Amino acid sequence: MSEDILRADKRLRALTLIVLVVAAVLALLGMAWFRHWLQVIGNLPGTDLLIVRLRRMIALALTGSGVCLALLAWYSAHIGSRAIRSQQWPLPGARVIRDTPYRRGPAAIRLGRQLQIGSIVLLVLAVAIGVVSWHMLAQT
Repeated sequence: MSEDILRADKRLRALTLIVLVVAAVLALLGMAWFRHWLQVIGNLPGTDLLIVRLRRMIALALTGSGVCLALLAWYSAHIGSRAIRSQQWPLPGARVIRDTPYRRGPAAIRLGRQLQIGSIVLLVLAVAIGVVSWHMLAQT
């Protein structure tokens, strides 16, 4: 039975934890910067300028989110196709952060199809976010 389980890679687990901690710290710093920026422009005279700058900042954040979703959609479609081709999950040569049982045959194909469907949903969301962002930037 132990042959049907891909054992966790402890180095990958530690690296993943480090990356998540760094990302959390960067997110907190970004929030602090945004709060400071918001206070600075909030003290400027005239609300019209504030609205224009906020709209532009939100549109740029949406654009970044849309790009991230599009990249995630591509990755999900790519990994799903590989799972279908190899009829195995986790993929051959993959490293995992926790012990993971192998899925082969129809179970792996089903998982690959789910990843591909998820990629379509992510791509639709990315396009929708792009349209909203474009409209917001066009109004500024």
